[in-house]
Amino acid sequence: MTEEPVRHRRRGGQLEADIREAVFAELAEAGYRGLSMQSVARRAGTGKAPLYRRWPGKDQMLIDVLAHQPPGRDEPPADTGTLRGDLIGILTQMAAAMAQPTGRALYALIVEMALHRDKHPRAAEAIIETLLEPRLDAITAALRRAAKRGEIRPGAITGLLAQTGPALVINQQMHYGTPPSDAEITEIVDRVLLPALGAPAPAGQ
Repeated sequence: MTEEPVRHRRRGGQLEADIREAVFAELAEAGYRGLSMQSVARRAGTGKAPLYRRWPGKDQMLIDVLAHQPPGRDEPPADTGTLRGDLIGILTQMAAAMAQPTGRALYALIVEMALHRDKHPRAAEAIIETLLEPRLDAITAALRRAAKRGEIRPGAITGLLAQTGPALVINQQMHYGTPPSDAEITEIVDRVLLPALGAPAPAGQ
């Protein structure tokens, strides 16, 4: 029989921090379908009542937790001065985030929510906004800088091409259980993204 965790009287910020940590731990271990108010309460060492006073259900809890601790909204990579350097930097940062246990679980949520988006529309929207949109915004900004430098045509900047790099990184994680290596990210940029954008090939190729 599993022992119940010792409950400590905590209030306000400390209790909420412990709950947020428990949500990410449950996601990493059990995924979205295994996430429940009861499992989070047990891991956080509290009762279900404090959770239900804050959120009516697990979707609302997840949305709020993502808003307070958004793992996809880290600092964007520095402007390298070249489109190739920018794309490699953005995708490398994304792969590094996915290499962490919580990152793997959260990016797996993207696929899980894609299959059940009609049942959990608000949670799906929050996950995409938190995990994907910052990457897409960074890529779009890099493409616009490249267009100003004359590396690519402005007409080459499309939403579909902005999504291609992150989609390939996520696909690697989903199929093989690990994000792309540095060499694989370079290959994605050099052999897929730059040709699709009509950008010059890197020197030596």
